[in-house]
Amino acid sequence: MQRKTQTAEYWQKQFKVNTKDLETIYNQILELNQPVSLDELAISLVKHHCDEEELARRTDLQAGRLYQPKETYDIDETIIFPALDFATGKVVASRQGHHPEYGTFTVIAVDMGNGGPPKEFAAGFPHDHLLNTSDYSLANLQGLASPEELYQTYKKSIVNAVSRALTQSDDFVRFQDKFFLKDALPEFHEGLFNIADAAIDINQGPLAVDDLIEQMGILQPGETVSEVTRFSVNYQLANDERFVDVGPTGQVLWYLERIEPPEVTHPPRRLQTTYANYDVADFDDDLLALLSDIDDETTHPDDAAPADPNAKTVTIVLNYPHWRVGTLPITPKTQHLFPASNYNPVLFEFVDGRTGNTFPGWTVSDFNYVFGLDAWYKKNKLPVGAYITLKRTDNPMQVIVDYQATRTQRDWVRMARVTNKKLTFQMNPSALNCKYDELMMISDATPDETEKLWVSAEERETPLYHLICNLFPELSKLNPQSTVHAKTLYSAINVMRRVGPGPIFQELVSHACFIPMNHGYWTYDPNLKD
Repeated sequence: MQRKTQTAEYWQKQFKVNTKDLETIYNQILELNQPVSLDELAISLVKHHCDEEELARRTDLQAGRLYQPKETYDIDETIIFPALDFATGKVVASRQGHHPEYGTFTVIAVDMGNGGPPKEFAAGFPHDHLLNTSDYSLANLQGLASPEELYQTYKKSIVNAVSRALTQSDDFVRFQDKFFLKDALPEFHEGLFNIADAAIDINQGPLAVDDLIEQMGILQPGETVSEVTRFSVNYQLANDERFVDVGPTGQVLWYLERIEPPEVTHPPRRLQTTYANYDVADFDDDLLALLSDIDDETTHPDDAAPADPNAKTVTIVLNYPHWRVGTLPITPKTQHLFPASNYNPVLFEFVDGRTGNTFPGWTVSDFNYVFGLDAWYKKNKLPVGAYITLKRTDNPMQVIVDYQATRTQRDWVRMARVTNKKLTFQMNPSALNCKYDELMMISDATPDETEKLWVSAEERETPLYHLICNLFPELSKLNPQSTVHAKTLYSAINVMRRVGPGPIFQELVSHACFIPMNHGYWTYDPNLKD
């Protein structure tokens, strides 16, 4: 009979952190006298539950023999039944039994102690039987998963239960993934945190907690920073609205909330989308390839270009929404280049690939973009569709950003213009100084009017299908064959609404008025419009 703590049923459905468990955790932290990670606490609790079950079974088993049909049992003898979840019972009677194939054997009547009539079991039955061959010896622990293995297998359920219980308890305090005892926190004068505020302000950048502790004068001469002091100051800063942690995983860096850009915690309107649904099963090979090729953070990671964590250089194409607000998408292809944290946005440095100058960048993992490129886009006069190159450096807190420069020349580009409250397109000559994706290239002649049109379409909640039907003729007139490439349609739609390629492609394959023409090109027949 399998132990409860060895089953998915126990850890995923039955496991609850009770008062006794909280006392165990409390004593563990008290004994260590330092903050303990959630992982360590959870593994210890798994071990505690496994040990308790093992101890309970060992105690029960001391009262009698394990039942096996081949054995014989005396009246008043206590038996343990492994197949009945190690229930115990006392033999109260016996009689002879007979089986036409196996012959005679003994039938014992056992009082299970539950108030019901005795249950009968075979005894003196040496023939083949599952319980005769199974080994229920306590000494034989082969095949049992260790507490660490159980934790890794059912980690999500266990962590959620332990974290929830500790967070709801008044006895514990938390900073990131570590817990400590609330009553054991040292007290600090409020004025010390005013000093921390001033220190960060004077530094004109974030400071590590150990640097702040030194500035605050918490330590005595010659004293080193203890884990308890470090945790306590971090906890106090995290609960003071003036301060924000902007460090990457494994590093705490404190900054001031009042000088943190709002885009770090509130995604720009241009990056927010309400269109998300698509089904790749409906896409042909051309659309599947384009879905992977387009660098868009709203595309499901399974459908995006695969990640290469060893890639030191990545090139992506700048789309209109990111061009407009000075951001770049975080996709599986780019994610490994940027410092990140599970708890907060991360402040890092962009390095201009042309000049070597640095300027602040922000990793906003919750919304899958990096922020801080608006001035750089404008300074270099980069258009929508420009190839942007990102390079890893030896410093994980610096990322080189560059573009593929060319000699300035005039070329024909799609020019977006709002005319009579309608988005129109025409081919106009424009000076360009970089390489770009011709299918994605768009210039905006009336950005202020475009913004108004964006707001209007958003407020009216214009269906995506209608947006595509309205824009398709504007784009098809620019091509002698009256065709529009799916990437061009994606780029143009995003001038008016933030939409990933998936939902746009879903509309193309869902309506008869959109007709595929091979290699990603489509035509539009308004006579077939729904």
